[in-house]
Amino acid sequence: MSRPIIAIGGTYEQAPPTSAFPSLRRIFTNEGYVSKLEQSRASVILIPNTGVNIDALLSLCDGLLLSGGPDIEPSLYHQERHPSCGKSDAESDMFQIALYHAAKKMGKPILGICRGCQLINVAEGGTLFQDYTMREDHHIAHPDLEHFDQVSHLVIIQKNTKLASILGSGEIGVNSLHHQCIDAVAPDFQCTARSNDGCIEAIECTTGPWILGVQWHPESMAEEMIPLFKAFVEVAEA
Repeated sequence: MSRPIIAIGGTYEQAPPTSAFPSLRRIFTNEGYVSKLEQSRASVILIPNTGVNIDALLSLCDGLLLSGGPDIEPSLYHQERHPSCGKSDAESDMFQIALYHAAKKMGKPILGICRGCQLINVAEGGTLFQDYTMREDHHIAHPDLEHFDQVSHLVIIQKNTKLASILGSGEIGVNSLHHQCIDAVAPDFQCTARSNDGCIEAIECTTGPWILGVQWHPESMAEEMIPLFKAFVEVAEA
C-alpha cells in the first residue's frame, strides 16, 4: 500500500564558513520533520524555493508542511521592522506564502510548525508580534533553546477543536523555541491553544480544508507529539 506524500517547503540558509562553498545559499529542512512524518507512515519530499510550476509540484503531494525558520519579513503584515526583529528572507517568505495559497486552493491539508504557524496567519491577513516581549504579559521565556527537546511550559488547548481531538483538551507540556508570536488572528481562523501568559500557541482554520498551526516544535519532542503528525497524515491520505 502506497504512503501519502507530504511536501515540506524548503527554507533558504547561508552555507556556514566551514563549507567548501560558503558564499552560496542552500535549501534545507530539519531531519526531525522527516523522521516524525515517516514514523506516521508518510513519504516526504522537499520543495525548493521556486516560482515555476508550484501547482505541478503540489499535484504530486497529498499534504503540505510549513516548517520553522527565520523571522518573517514585517512588511508582509504591514509593519515597519522593529529592532527586536531578526533577519528575514523575503524571497523565502513570498515563495512559502504562494505555496500555502496554492495548496489551500487545491484542498490539501496543511500543518504549520512555529514559523510555519506564523506564516499561515500572515498569509491569511493576520499579524505578528515581532518579539514576544512586545506583548503586555510575557512572564514566560518563550525562546527556551536549552530545552529544545523537552517541556518548557504548559499550553491550554480549547475544547471542541481539531487540536483537542488530536492531543486532548486542557493542559499539555510543550517546548518553546520562538521569539515571535501571533498578535491578531487571521479571519476564518481561531486560536485553539494559549500559554499561561496568554501567548497564542495554536490556530486552525474554521472553514475550508484542514489547516492547523502550532507554535511549538513537535518534531523535536518525544512520542507524545506523534498523534499530531499521524492525524495530519491520515487527513492527507483520505
